[in-house]
Amino acid sequence: MVFPMLVLEGRAFIQGSFKQCAIGIEDGVISSIKKTLHGDDNVDYGEFLILPGGIDLHVHFREPGLTHKEDFRTGTTSAAMGGITTVFDMPNTMPPTTTLREYEQKVEMAGRKACVDFGLYAALSKPRETSRLAGAGAPFKLYMAQTTGGLDVPADDVPGLLKDLPPVYPPVVVHAENPAKFKATDARTLREHDLARPVEAESSSIDLLKAMRRNFHITHVTSEESLESVSSSGFTSDVTPHHLLLDCTRPLGQLGKVNPPLRQPSEREAVWNAFAGGRIDILASDHAPHTEEEKSVNFADAPSGLPGVETMIPLMLRKVRSSDLQLDRLINAVAERPAELMGLNKGFIEVGRDADLVVVDSHSVTKVRGKKLHSKCGWTAFEGWEAIFPLAVYLRGNLIVDKGEVAEDSIGEHVDAKVPAKRPEPAKKPGFGAALQQGAPR
Repeated sequence: MVFPMLVLEGRAFIQGSFKQCAIGIEDGVISSIKKTLHGDDNVDYGEFLILPGGIDLHVHFREPGLTHKEDFRTGTTSAAMGGITTVFDMPNTMPPTTTLREYEQKVEMAGRKACVDFGLYAALSKPRETSRLAGAGAPFKLYMAQTTGGLDVPADDVPGLLKDLPPVYPPVVVHAENPAKFKATDARTLREHDLARPVEAESSSIDLLKAMRRNFHITHVTSEESLESVSSSGFTSDVTPHHLLLDCTRPLGQLGKVNPPLRQPSEREAVWNAFAGGRIDILASDHAPHTEEEKSVNFADAPSGLPGVETMIPLMLRKVRSSDLQLDRLINAVAERPAELMGLNKGFIEVGRDADLVVVDSHSVTKVRGKKLHSKCGWTAFEGWEAIFPLAVYLRGNLIVDKGEVAEDSIGEHVDAKVPAKRPEPAKKPGFGAALQQGAPR
């Protein structure tokens, strides 16, 4: 069968550098990359940057059961508007995703609504379901401390849950906090919340996992001490924009309450330096929306979590423009490494890969406004921050975002996690920030 060819022209990030080229797309896949191509439809983006679509390995789209906060349509629309073309949704919904039946029902539901491609985690919590879920290609999330959803598992029970996993499998994603290290106090401020769930709780939880001889991925790391534990274990890790950019001195009150907590400025700075230097594999949003009403109660009763899938890449692109971050480091963290970790045919602009592409006009700096974002919750902890949102977003060659508007929706497809393509590589040398810092000529 002969498929029509779409050609996108621009400055594309290919094999570690930007090249002015034409990208041919047929049947949703990149079919050729050349200096010039003549297709059935040519779109010339001039000197604008063409980046691989982002992959967010940590979102909470709240469906089923909590759709007053978010649902798969609003959540994936937010993802698309922020340059994310694949998401992995967490299992702490109502009911939680703990059985094969619940997993299959959620796949069917999300497939009707998703604007971007999606994977779904199952909770590692029911031993007899583990092998069945693994057979269906579900990646797993392990909660080692209480958080939204009540799926926490005592450390002593974890080995029994792991025994039915295949010996070679995508890494189990872990919320690593050790409840034995929590302080018995009702926190009333962000600083007190930090003290109540201290750094030691996080790092000691990672240390508990080392003896289990499994492939773990530690999500939302928040401290240098935790990074040292990750490094000595050989695990992979990710960090969120809020732990990179915010700390417990910010006047956010309950809006900034999250698990693990926002830390002291010195910890935030250490984690930023680690991320910028390549010591943290992946950037993930931990998009966890609650309504403003839910967040407006007293601090101790306010739920933990904040939205972030739509602003993650735009905020970081602004950091690239201000020379605080190299663009190749950002691309590695939001596209390349997530694709490798989950064994996806995405994350790179290469022949044979899915044509998930993001077009960026680096002159287009705007301010983040919660009411203009597409999450159902309607607020952001980054109100008024500068960001660079995508000009266009393509999912498997389909234009899904065009000039700040949704161009096509509900075309997302389910993706299975597979064995990682390769082990982590050393961080690349700094190099390609200038493409965005200088701006693309008009």
